[in-house]
Amino acid sequence: MYRRIRLKTPLVLAIVLAVFQVQARADQIKLKNGDLLTGSIVKKEATTVVFKTNYAGTINVQWSEIENITSDEPVHLVLSDGSSLRGELVSTDPGDIGLEQENGGEEKNFSLMKTRYINPSPDLTGEGYKWTGNINAGGTLTQGNSETKGINIDGETVFRALKNRFTIGGYFHRLEDRGRNTQFNSRVNGKYDRFLEPQWYVYGNTSFENDRFRDLKLRSTAGVGTGYQIFETPNLNLSIEGGVNYINEDFYKAQDDSYPGLRWALRYDQMLFHSSTKFFHEHEVLMDIQQTSHYLLTSKTGIRFPPIFNFNASTQFQYNWDSRPAVGRKRADSILMFTLGYGW
Repeated sequence: MYRRIRLKTPLVLAIVLAVFQVQARADQIKLKNGDLLTGSIVKKEATTVVFKTNYAGTINVQWSEIENITSDEPVHLVLSDGSSLRGELVSTDPGDIGLEQENGGEEKNFSLMKTRYINPSPDLTGEGYKWTGNINAGGTLTQGNSETKGINIDGETVFRALKNRFTIGGYFHRLEDRGRNTQFNSRVNGKYDRFLEPQWYVYGNTSFENDRFRDLKLRSTAGVGTGYQIFETPNLNLSIEGGVNYINEDFYKAQDDSYPGLRWALRYDQMLFHSSTKFFHEHEVLMDIQQTSHYLLTSKTGIRFPPIFNFNASTQFQYNWDSRPAVGRKRADSILMFTLGYGW
């Protein structure tokens, strides 16, 4: 036995209107190929828009492929000239963007290409800073025919504001075999960057290094220079630097030394495999101005694997080269580390 259920016309209309109202309240992106995406705008900080959808999760949309973009809620917009606006994005001519300003301000229309940021983080607008960093540790312990124990620690933290960036990092390595040290070295470095333009900056840097098995009691450096931030995004970072440094070296047995030098440095990291794994590489070269055949190289290259609750695993290869080591010491030193760490 079946019962026929009648829906009153007003109820049907109310349901239909509610559905259309929900759809209308979604942010929308119209692509140049005619596709229409609905969801919510998270941010635009580089060449892509982070867009959250119910059907595909969070996706990245190339800004250059967008014909029109609208929002249901006010957004924070920063233009290429640095001006800051707040309001709802409204439909306008293809290739343009419209903004209904908050507090009854006049509607503005301008080219999509003049939009630098949407909902940027505070460090990009000068209203605050972003603090990132990581610390990693690994160790070994063996007993029996061999008795060894060791620890490897490295880390770095970066404070980034619109015009300023502070970087502090370092490492500590120690290894014992039957109570006898077989590795004992450490390094601490710091750098301050002052951005004159969005990509150009000047810097001051310093470092302090100790390595008993290279007879190095303390190598201290200090210098200034300029750098260029080629990329700076959550998924890709690349910078190059050049300048001058003064190097002072104190040894346990060898004769102490000091000299002016030229400095070259590179930093690169990129997210791989759908932004789950990070590849990183950085190196620094210091060359003696008085004896150009004498130079120092420090580098590290590695992969940091997918994080779980900000904890991650990494493998890292560190390599140091001194073309003029202390008597009886080798030019090259290297270490391969497997560590667990925490990032923020």
